Amino acid sequence: MNGKGLWSGLLLGLWLLLAGPAAGGPGKVTLTIEDIDIREAMEMLSRSQRVNIVLSDAVRGKVTVNLYDMYVDEAIRAIAAAGGFAVERRHGSYFVVPRAEVGKYAFGGVTRLRTFKVQYTDPRVVAGILKKHLSAYGKITLLPERNLLVVEDRPEFVRRIELLLREVDRRPRQILIEARILEVTLRDSESYGLDWSKLFTASGGDGAVGVQGLAAPGAAGFFVQLANRNLKLLLDTLKARGRLRTLSTPKLLALENQEAQAIIGNRLGYRVTTTINQVTSESVEFLESGVILKVTASVDADDRILLKIHPEVSTGSVSDDGIPSQTTTEVTTQMLVDDGQTVFIGGLIKRSQEESREGVPVLGDVPFMGRLFANRAERHVNTETVVLITPRIVRNAGEMWNVAHTRRVGRVEQALAEDARRMARDMDALAAGRRPEPERAPAAAQPAAHDPWEGLP
Repeated sequence: MNGKGLWSGLLLGLWLLLAGPAAGGPGKVTLTIEDIDIREAMEMLSRSQRVNIVLSDAVRGKVTVNLYDMYVDEAIRAIAAAGGFAVERRHGSYFVVPRAEVGKYAFGGVTRLRTFKVQYTDPRVVAGILKKHLSAYGKITLLPERNLLVVEDRPEFVRRIELLLREVDRRPRQILIEARILEVTLRDSESYGLDWSKLFTASGGDGAVGVQGLAAPGAAGFFVQLANRNLKLLLDTLKARGRLRTLSTPKLLALENQEAQAIIGNRLGYRVTTTINQVTSESVEFLESGVILKVTASVDADDRILLKIHPEVSTGSVSDDGIPSQTTTEVTTQMLVDDGQTVFIGGLIKRSQEESREGVPVLGDVPFMGRLFANRAERHVNTETVVLITPRIVRNAGEMWNVAHTRRVGRVEQALAEDARRMARDMDALAAGRRPEPERAPAAAQPAAHDPWEGLP
């Protein structure tokens, strides 16, 4: 030890011996040491504060610390940390050991053990994220079959892991997706579909959001927009004229960022032959066709909903040779809408051929001669599929399903409360010797708020 270190050591010993446990307050220590052997510093602290401090043979080196008004427990750990060592507490005594030996000979050292249940996220992904936020003492053991994480680390790091896990494994939100898939029969002059863009640029329309002009006559494509009152009026008119029919009205309850799909159509099976290393195998696969709607929804911090929408209208067939073929009209798009806002997708055109036969009963069915008494007609029909999608965030389990029941219960409770008030008023009147007041006629009922899309097919 050089002269400077010896002088600092003597001052430290004199300070601790004279001050005793009262230095810095009851059970607290205030000291400054520079370039002192850690074994000497621990020995003097043990003598002055009357605590048991046991050092491993590997605990050597010099330390420099400045401590002010610290509890003895904190001071011991601070001096040990300055020298690159750890402290374990066993039966009231402090054991200073190298960090690599922590927990080998005693339970309840510097680390704590906790188990965490991963509910909504892949536990392997979560474990990979949390491992980056452990201390040098920490480790994570994954039990994938039980979705459990066993975390061992310093207490403050375990608390940090717990807070981080709450954010990483947050419960996903649920979105109720209400869809209306409608089919509009087109006239000969509407071979490119209806001009939906006029609805969103006319009075009361909103043409600021979406893709405009793609469904105008003479331009093929699709049209995406936010639905408004003009659209509902047009659909009501088409329905009244028999040009609108409903293909499907699915309601899907989906988890956030998980795809929900509704398929209304056919699945045609066909054989697939595969040969690998001169070994041939056969399997059956299916061709899906019809009206298919796939929606993926996610919610941002402002409760706006990002929709990934994929509507498809297709027809499929399998030839006699087992070769599948499909004719499809589909589109994939994304939109950011508010909670409860209706999204409109149009421009999905489908052309089909209809064949009809008319003739005189019985005579029209006679072989060869029946052609004289019957005729066949072919007609090409153009239809446009319209998709209306309304996403709503489900904020509790029964919110979207028990609304009508809750309203009925509320009306019954209100009626019962009114009857109770009327009976109490009549009893008070009889008790005072007065005739009860006749019941007043109910006031004119206000029109109830209704769904602007109510009545649509």
